[in-house]
Amino acid sequence: MGVKGLRGFIESRMKTDLRSCAFRDKRLIIDGCNLYYTLYFECKLDQIHGGDYDAFEEKITRFFENLRACDIEPYVVLDGGADHTDKKWDTLIKRKQEKIKAAFALSVGRKARVLPILIEDVFRQLLQKLKVPLVQCLEEADWEIAALAKEWNCPVLSNDSDFYVFKLEGGFLPITYFKWKNAKVDRHTNQKFIKAKIFTVGNFCKSFRMSPELLPVVAAILGNDYVKPQNIRCLGLEKYSTLGTKHAQTDGLINWLSQFPGPEAAVSAFLKLTRKGKNPFIQEALFKGIQEYKLISGSLAQFFQFKTVPRAAYTGPLQVLPKWTLRHLLEGKMSSSIIDALVHQRVSLTFQVEDFQLPCTTETSRPIRQVIYGLLLLRDRPLAEYSKCCIEEYGRQQLKLNIEKVEAIQTMVMERLQLEALWKEPHNMRVQVLLDTFGVSSELLKVIPCALQLQMFVTQYWLVYAHPPPSQVHLWGLLLGMAYGKFSSAPQTQQGRERSYLEPETAHLYSQWQTCLKWSLSLNQLLCLPLSEPEVASLYRGTLVHQVVRELRRGISLESLLVRGSSTEQFFKQLKDAVVSLVGEDFIKKMRTGLEHRAAEKTQRDYNSQNQPIDELRSDFEHLTCEDIKDCDDDDDDDDDDRNGKRKKSKAKDHKTEIHDISCTTRSRHKARARNANHPSKKTMRGDV
Repeated sequence: MGVKGLRGFIESRMKTDLRSCAFRDKRLIIDGCNLYYTLYFECKLDQIHGGDYDAFEEKITRFFENLRACDIEPYVVLDGGADHTDKKWDTLIKRKQEKIKAAFALSVGRKARVLPILIEDVFRQLLQKLKVPLVQCLEEADWEIAALAKEWNCPVLSNDSDFYVFKLEGGFLPITYFKWKNAKVDRHTNQKFIKAKIFTVGNFCKSFRMSPELLPVVAAILGNDYVKPQNIRCLGLEKYSTLGTKHAQTDGLINWLSQFPGPEAAVSAFLKLTRKGKNPFIQEALFKGIQEYKLISGSLAQFFQFKTVPRAAYTGPLQVLPKWTLRHLLEGKMSSSIIDALVHQRVSLTFQVEDFQLPCTTETSRPIRQVIYGLLLLRDRPLAEYSKCCIEEYGRQQLKLNIEKVEAIQTMVMERLQLEALWKEPHNMRVQVLLDTFGVSSELLKVIPCALQLQMFVTQYWLVYAHPPPSQVHLWGLLLGMAYGKFSSAPQTQQGRERSYLEPETAHLYSQWQTCLKWSLSLNQLLCLPLSEPEVASLYRGTLVHQVVRELRRGISLESLLVRGSSTEQFFKQLKDAVVSLVGEDFIKKMRTGLEHRAAEKTQRDYNSQNQPIDELRSDFEHLTCEDIKDCDDDDDDDDDDRNGKRKKSKAKDHKTEIHDISCTTRSRHKARARNANHPSKKTMRGDV
């Protein structure tokens, strides 16, 4: 969520609206999604190579250590599934298209913001390790965060400009001005504190002599994720402004609204001013937008204190969620994509930096998702209805958002499993679902150590089904990254190379591995962890693995990247032996070495005649810059419109095509390539059409 232009306006009145404070010894409600988004980019961590999760983990660990040093009690709240009313769906669709454009911009060397695909998994695992109180909401989190802050009378930490509107007595602390890196020491008390800026609705409205109940009217008129912004440029409201700056219209709007006693009178007057007084749709939309900021008692306090599941989970649309999953979901131990699949029968996929001339990297992991859908949807259904069970997946086709209907599948062992009691089904049956999905024999469970099984099964799956097929250098690079990740070290490689260099094939292959791991983690969680869950942060170090591939390509020997006799070398050999056990020595020998000469310019691929050639699509986005790319968690975008007037024409032009130009296809199963025809989940699938 975010109110368009409000953050920039308040920051322009810094001395009046954002007051300095020494924050310590209090509860703090943290907008978790906004925190990891802001810190990842604030710390300038890798994006184009798939992420450096170990470096991110270090930053988050330090953040919470500094909070505790100041006796601050953090309570982290994450978003869950999409709202069951779909009131934000249009906004989410728009952002999905923007994420595709952002990932593409990074892939061709431009500036943008794309979070690595496993960042939330790393964040949740780390908070559980640090024993930081965490709740993952079943739906949108913003309202629940504000309701909890009101109930506990403590501030919210976020960069979401909606928290400037909620009436919170404890105030709002923007992350941008929360100086957590350098805790200060009070000379008089010798106690540590964090310098911050705090905003309160009371002080803001007092400066305008405006009722606090009118601030949601301001937000509804300016526009947020639920209400389209109203055009106020032609209303002459700047004459009510005392600023005389680029924020004169917002300032004028607030000054003009301050004359009214309450929301009803203000909305009525505004509609008359815009000559839309008889338009019931606009009036209804404005009042709905205002209602989004009305706070009543929430449900998070009860869960944080007593692990009490919210009553709303047992009624309405959310009652389709099996009861045993609710606590797992709320504790952040299960992916929220399960909520979207069950409540909405759709799943939004995550876009990464990859080769946009190739099919989306998420296609490789589709059979894994189909097994998840089968567990969720094919319960108590007669055989004749299986072909009707599909999930709408929102992915990409070249640079366009694409909808595909993907069929849920069921393996033979799944026939004997019941979703409602999955947590108490025999361990061997739940493991077998995973083995069937990966195409792994149960005999190999005895060969591979428990702690390595999930990551090695995913790697085996990736070697067999990734496209283009991984080469040996890609395999060794991945395993070397795991080995050094376990011991938090790095090999001696060539210095001075540009960290921004990107090889499209390598990026595409490792993106496929990451999406396979992400959905395998979700499947394992749904099955109540029959396999040990690995620490994700230690499994992939994007900058390192890409650099290793480059070093191996230029002739550096694998042995020279390992210190003889070291723990890293021993662990690498253990990983290598596990891969050999899974795919066989002949498979590895037949793999490309990856040392072949590669032309600088790739051959044009045309795999779908109904789409524009990729070079034409590339030219469509030549104008993209850092300011052109927005992200769902970054509400700076609205203020950037004010900072850069040149941007608005190109954005208006793009908006006509990017939202409504969504292709839609139907896939009854993952049939894209012949190499997947023998996938084990297909051999035992019921309801195949």
